[in-house]
Amino acid sequence: MVFSSISFLFLFLPVCLISYFLVPKRNISLRKYILLFFSLIFYSAGEPLYVFLMMATVAVTFAFSYKIEKHSKIALTLSIFFILLPLIIFKYLNFIIDNLNIICGFNVPAIQLTMPIGISFYTFQILTYVIDLYRGNINRQKNMGYLALYIFLFPQLIAGPIVRYADIEKALSTCRESKDRILEGAGRFVIGLAKKVLIANQVGVIVSEIGGMPFAQVGTSMMWLSSVAFTIQLYFDFSGYSDMAIGLGKIFGFDFKENFNLPYISVSISDFWKRWHISMSTFFRDYVYIPMGGSRCHFARWIFNVLTVWMITGLWHGAKWNFVMWGLYYAILLMAEKLIIYIFNLKLRNIIKINFINLIRPFTYLVTFILTVIGWTLFMHDTNSFSQMIHYLQRLFSQTEVINPISIRTLGLQSYIPYLLLGFILSSPFVVVLRKFKEYAYPNWVVTTSKIINDIFLITIFVLSVIFIVGENYNPFIYFRF
Repeated sequence: MVFSSISFLFLFLPVCLISYFLVPKRNISLRKYILLFFSLIFYSAGEPLYVFLMMATVAVTFAFSYKIEKHSKIALTLSIFFILLPLIIFKYLNFIIDNLNIICGFNVPAIQLTMPIGISFYTFQILTYVIDLYRGNINRQKNMGYLALYIFLFPQLIAGPIVRYADIEKALSTCRESKDRILEGAGRFVIGLAKKVLIANQVGVIVSEIGGMPFAQVGTSMMWLSSVAFTIQLYFDFSGYSDMAIGLGKIFGFDFKENFNLPYISVSISDFWKRWHISMSTFFRDYVYIPMGGSRCHFARWIFNVLTVWMITGLWHGAKWNFVMWGLYYAILLMAEKLIIYIFNLKLRNIIKINFINLIRPFTYLVTFILTVIGWTLFMHDTNSFSQMIHYLQRLFSQTEVINPISIRTLGLQSYIPYLLLGFILSSPFVVVLRKFKEYAYPNWVVTTSKIINDIFLITIFVLSVIFIVGENYNPFIYFRF
């Protein structure tokens, strides 16, 4: 079940809300167990058998938690092993088999397994719990039902954000719902739904149509169109889901941290990763990079740390070599950027003034965006073939068109280009300018009027989103496959 479906919007969610809020606020436990029940129903709608796998993981985590709280390394190690085991089997086993067949000359057949939806997200979420418990950063959850709710909570179960237990620990045992929070959460949900349905889905048609053509017929211009379209689609798809998750969480009294902060206005690669999928990047920083030594080590060790973390980051997204290459691509960019910044500060810090920095900001923004698009080109094509990866990148810079090139008109994509342009504008620095105008240019009398306009706007885009959902068949969530 996905948030942008009629069954969720007009069946599951209304029944869940009614059942939850009919229970008096003083009966905290019953409300939480109702939310847990509906979370299980939500996941069962897509993965009925794998619910038992998740329940077993929760049981194992709960069983080890007492010893982990006492700082038992054995208990922590065993719990991490059992938590990661399903992820390794379902997501990486065939990848391991394929590479062993190539390297060692084996002929082991692939195992037919369907990967549980959202397994990467909820696995990492459980890991944060046991590691933080071992570090003494949180207290052990003594109610297994509440621990299960932390893992199963349906707003963030399928595609994040990766919620840390410390962030919602108090909300698990209290009822913090209020009229203002519900209205704020509903508004945030509608905005996320519109981002997903009105922009991501429409732009995704461009990606799907071009991707469905023989590669030999895709010229350089269409390759760039496909890559830019995927860049916009992925952002509005994933950030839209995060907005909906944050909004739903707020309705039920949970405050999930922001997962995106206009990543395409970044002026550097490090800036991009402070803005894109924040819960994932901070996970790797706090639980992998820093424990390995981070940047507080000798130069060779630092290079090893960066390469290792980004290779793991790539593998987290998928068991294909293109994801590994995508991760290493960013590792190289980040190391090069650190080197440039070091030289810049060392040689020119007394010469170049802040006005010069502001002057080159548009240039650094453009370069960062282009590098990001190139990275998404590697990311979007699932392949284990290095030659194919090179072909995709070469096609971006071949500066020639192929014989019988496909075109926007022949694919019937004219009507989707405006959505691509809208997505580009709404993810560009224009949004920052608009926000500043709203903050500083509004006179006092406009505030009340703007609230009314805002409500009308939310109702309008919700109705439009529903109309689009009813009238189209293309409605994927890209990050489900990761």
